[in-house]
Amino acid sequence: MRRFAVVVVLAICLCVQWVGLSASLAQVLTRDETSKLEKARALVRAVDDEQDKKANDFNGLLELRDKLEPAVDDIGAIVSALQQRVASATAQLAEFGTVPAAGSPAESPQIAADRAARQKLADELSAQLRGARALQVQADQLWDELTDARRALFNSRILDHQESLLYPGFWTNFARIGWPDLTERIADELREIKQSIDEKQGWSALLGTAVLILAVIFGLMLLERWLQRRRRAIKIFAADPLARSVIIRRALLTFVMLSMPFIAAALVIWFTGSRFDIVPDEVNTFMLGVAGASAVYGVANGAARAVFAPISQRFRIIRADDATARRAVVTLDLMLIVYILGMIILGLIQAVSAPVVLTIATTGVTSIIVVAIAAVMLTRRPKVDESARHGLIAVPLHLLRPVLWVAGVLVIGAVAFGYTALAGFVIGRTLATAVIICLSVMIYVAIDVIFHDAIAPGQPANVALAGSFGVRPSTVDLIGTIVAGSLRVAVVASTVLVLLSPWGVEFGNVNPFVDVFFGLRFGDLRGWIGSAGIALMLFTVGLLGTRLFVTWLDQQLLPRTALNDGVRHSISTIAGYLGFILALSIALAQAGVQLQNVALVASALSVGIGFGLQQMVSNFVAGLIVLAERPIRVGDVINVKGEEGKVAKISVRSTEILLGENSTLIVPNSDIISSVVKNRSFNDNTHRTTLKFIFTFQTDIDAAFAILQGIAKQHRDVLASVEPKLVVARITESGIETEMHVMCDRIAAMEGLRSDIYRAALKAFRANGIELASTPPPPAAPSVSPQTPAQ
Repeated sequence: MRRFAVVVVLAICLCVQWVGLSASLAQVLTRDETSKLEKARALVRAVDDEQDKKANDFNGLLELRDKLEPAVDDIGAIVSALQQRVASATAQLAEFGTVPAAGSPAESPQIAADRAARQKLADELSAQLRGARALQVQADQLWDELTDARRALFNSRILDHQESLLYPGFWTNFARIGWPDLTERIADELREIKQSIDEKQGWSALLGTAVLILAVIFGLMLLERWLQRRRRAIKIFAADPLARSVIIRRALLTFVMLSMPFIAAALVIWFTGSRFDIVPDEVNTFMLGVAGASAVYGVANGAARAVFAPISQRFRIIRADDATARRAVVTLDLMLIVYILGMIILGLIQAVSAPVVLTIATTGVTSIIVVAIAAVMLTRRPKVDESARHGLIAVPLHLLRPVLWVAGVLVIGAVAFGYTALAGFVIGRTLATAVIICLSVMIYVAIDVIFHDAIAPGQPANVALAGSFGVRPSTVDLIGTIVAGSLRVAVVASTVLVLLSPWGVEFGNVNPFVDVFFGLRFGDLRGWIGSAGIALMLFTVGLLGTRLFVTWLDQQLLPRTALNDGVRHSISTIAGYLGFILALSIALAQAGVQLQNVALVASALSVGIGFGLQQMVSNFVAGLIVLAERPIRVGDVINVKGEEGKVAKISVRSTEILLGENSTLIVPNSDIISSVVKNRSFNDNTHRTTLKFIFTFQTDIDAAFAILQGIAKQHRDVLASVEPKLVVARITESGIETEMHVMCDRIAAMEGLRSDIYRAALKAFRANGIELASTPPPPAAPSVSPQTPAQ
C-alpha cells in the first residue's frame, strides 16, 4: 500500500511537471501571435513586390506605407513579447546551475530531463526571436525605402526643369496641341460619364443627391440665420472695452459661419462619391479634389476674417489698423481663389490625362496672377498711426513684406527659367503658411480664454469645478493655467511642424501635411548650412523657448501660487539659467563638441586664467547659493555695506538694491555671502521702530507716557496686537532721556510712522504744558585776541 502511494505521488508530480513544461513550451508563440506574424510576413512580401510598380506614384507610395504600418506594429509587439520570454527562460535555465563535469557525480535523471526541456525551450524561443527580429529589420528597411522614394520623388518633381513660359514655341504648342487635345478629351470624358450613369442607372442617385443638396442648403440657411442673431447679440450687448471672451466668441462664430457652407459642400460631394459608384474612378478622384479645395477655401476664408475682423475693429484678434486688416483679408481671399481655381484646372487636366504643356501653362499662369495680386498689396502702403491699431495679439505683419517680396521674385524667376513646379510649390507654401498662422492664432487665444478667463476665481465654471472636486478656487485656477500652458505649447509645436512640412499639394490629396520633414532630411539640412549653422539655430530656438517659458512662469503660473515674490524670482531665474545651459549643451552636441572636451580644455586653461576669473566664478557660485538658500529675496529690505534699501533683482553675478534716494546699488554676490547682512524683512514685514524724547526734570513722566501711548495706538501703521513700550533710558545733565518702541506693520511705512508720531507728540506736549529738554550747544572754541606788538 505504501509503494502504491509513492507511485501515485510520483505520477502526480510528473503530470504537474509535464503540464508546467507544456505551458512553458506553449509560451513560444501563441496561435494568435503566429497568425499575426504570418500575415505580417505576407504583407511585407506583398508591399515589397508592389514598391517598384508604384515608384513614380506619390500617393501610391503613401498607400503602401500606410498598409505596412499595422504589420510593423504587430511585429514590434511580438518581438517585445519574445524578448521577455527569452529572458524568463534563460533565468529559469540558470537555476539548474552548470552541467556536472566529467568524473563528477552525475545528476539525477529527473533534473537532467528538466534541464534538457528548459534548454530546448530557450533555444526554440531564441530561434523564434531571431526570425521575428529579421522580419522586423526587413519591415523597417522597407518603411525607410518607401519614405526615401517619396522624398526623392518629391524633390525631383519640385526641381524638375521644364519649358519656360517665355519660350515662343511653348505657346504655339499650347494653341496647336494642348488646347484642342484638352477639349477633345473632356468631350470624351463627358460621354463616358453619361454612358456610365446610364449603365449603372445612376440618374435616381443624382436626383437623390440634388434633394440632399437642397436639404443641406435649407439647413444651412436656418443655421446661418441663428448664428447671425448670435453675432448681433454679441455686438449689441458687448461692453467697451470688450472682454477677450467676447472677442473670441465672435471670432469663432465668424469662422463657423464662413467656413460652414464650403465644408458642407465638401461633405456632400464626398458622400455622393463614396456612397454612389456611378462615375469612373478618375472622375470620382477629381470630385474629391474639388471637395477638398472647397473645404480648404472655406477654412482659410473663415480664419482670415475671424482674426482680422475687417469690418469691426473691436472684435479684432491680430492687432492692425482698419486699412491693413481689410487689405490683408481681400488680398488673401483673391490669392486663394486664383490658386484653388488653378488647382481645380490641374485636377481636370490630370483626370483626362491631358498633355504636360497644359499643366505647365496652368501652374505658371496661376503663379504669376497670385504674385501680381500680392504685388498690388505691397506697393500700397499707407502711413497709419500706431494708436489706430486694434487687436489682442501683436503679430509682426511688417516682416511679411520682405518675405513676400523674396517669394515673389523667386516665383517669377522660377517661371521665367522653366522651374514651374518650384513656382507653384512656393505659392502653395506661402498661402498655406498664412492660413495656418491665422488658425493657430485663433486657437491660441481661445485656449487662453477658456482656461484663464472662464475658470478664473469668481467665475461660475471655477465655482462649479471647485465644488465638484472639493478643491479651492485658486487650485482650479492654477490647474487651468498649467493645462493652458501645455495646450499652447502643443499648438505652437504643431504649428512649427506643419510650417516645416513639405505641403506637397497634389490634386486629390486633401491632407497635404502628412510626413513632416519628408521633403528635407535633417542630414541634408546640415550639409547645406553646416553643423555650426544647425547648432546656432538650435541655440537660438532654445533661448527663445526659454524666454517664453520664463515669461509664462513670471506672468501666469507663479502669480497664481502662494509663493512670495522672492521664491517666484528664484524659480524663474533658475529656470532661465537651466534653459540656457540646456540650449547650449544641445547646440554644442549638435556641433560635434563633446562636453568632456570642454571640461578638459577648461581645466587646462584654469591655471592661466584662474586668477583672472576667480572673482567672477566666486560671484557666480555665490549667486547660486543666494538663489538656493534665499537669505535675501526680491522685495526684502536689507542693510549691507552701510547702505539700506530694497532688493530689486538677484542675478548670478550681483544683486541690485534700490535705495531710498532712488538710486541703485549693485553689490557682488560674494560680498553678500561673506559679509554681515541685516535683513529687515526676512521673517515678516513687521519691524520695530524706536522714538527718543528728552524731558526736563520737572516733567510728569507718567502723563507724557500716557500721551505717547495714546498717539501710538491711534496710528494706522502700528500693530494693534503689540502694545507700545515706553522706558526711561537714562538721566543725564540735560534731562530725562526716554524711548518708545512701537511695532510697524510695514517696513516701508517706518519713516512716515516716526514723522507722524513726532508731529502729534509735539502738538500734544504744547497743549498739555509738557516741555522737552534742550541739549546744551557744544562748547565754542576759545577766542584768541591778537596781541599788539611792542613799540
